[in-house]
Amino acid sequence: MGSSDIRKIDKNMDFVSAETGGMVWYSVDDAPLVLDGLYWRKAGEPLRRIPMGYSISGAVDATLSWQTAGAMLRFTTDAEEIRLDVRLNKNSKMDHMPATGSMGFDIYCGSGSGKKFVRTTRFDRNADAYTVPIYALNGREKKLREFTLHFPLYSGVEYFRIGFSSGATVLPPSPWSDPRPVVVYGTSIQQGGCASRPGMCHTNIMSRMLNRPFINLGFSGNGKGEPAAAELLASVKNPAMFVLDYYANVRVDGLRATLPGFIDILRRAHPETPILLVSGTPLGVELDNIEYISERLEQTAFYLDELRRRRDAGDVNIHFLDGTSLYGADPSECTVDGVHATDLGFYMIASRMAPVISGILDQKNSFPA
Repeated sequence: MGSSDIRKIDKNMDFVSAETGGMVWYSVDDAPLVLDGLYWRKAGEPLRRIPMGYSISGAVDATLSWQTAGAMLRFTTDAEEIRLDVRLNKNSKMDHMPATGSMGFDIYCGSGSGKKFVRTTRFDRNADAYTVPIYALNGREKKLREFTLHFPLYSGVEYFRIGFSSGATVLPPSPWSDPRPVVVYGTSIQQGGCASRPGMCHTNIMSRMLNRPFINLGFSGNGKGEPAAAELLASVKNPAMFVLDYYANVRVDGLRATLPGFIDILRRAHPETPILLVSGTPLGVELDNIEYISERLEQTAFYLDELRRRRDAGDVNIHFLDGTSLYGADPSECTVDGVHATDLGFYMIASRMAPVISGILDQKNSFPA
């Protein structure tokens, strides 16, 4: 019988490791590289999505806050080759999410809204450390190019270096069109489960579409609307918008119990910052299931009641997006398990949510409250 190892049958299915020699290595804190997405991190600190010492809940504090969803490193270089040397922690290996998304990095080339995917890290998924190539000229013209490197969605990064071929020029990236971040709070879907690679998480897609930074505060199974989470979001100094999409972790009763207080905390710190409330994306079990259809209607009614109550009280900067529409005409094709989005699902979400965000921000900037 022949080999059952697909890597021996098809060489394109194999990965290539790299050496550390012959490269000039940088950390995330080395100028002129720019690290985005980890708003509260100070130079020299570990890579963490919430401040060191801050507490939301056991699972968030111990594990999920260390997972680097939404983190990205931006720079400009004429390097002939770029390599990564990394060691992971808080590693989440799942049966329904590719290792390239949960544990890997991917890189885009270009600036503004013109960024294009180039390559994903390929590695031994059973290892927690790897040194691999992420970019090579491969016959392209040697010139300055801008790059965006996305970090793993479901693993933490304990050690990280990026290497540029010797003699390469390394410069800062171009500025965002608006440096104020869109802050997204929610569940495993918001964190990026189950994208095939980090750049396909909808917050990263929308960052490219809108050429602006996003802060990803999706906490898998633990977006529960706690006051500590609201206080954390409220501590962002100059946010462009808050997007709240955590229904899937609390359902209707939990939403009723937490959302009004969550918004109140945000409003005390940011009385005029737009808030976008997003209801849950369609679930596989909703198809022909009266119980779930009823809960969908109840969920939507609650959001609309909360929106109406606050609008009537004078809050014109609160908005609602019906999650029923986010997967388009055929939601059944957009998930890996009836719950978590595939790349298609995330692209559909981003394609429908980004114009809503852009429209709200354009309106707010043109007609301040």
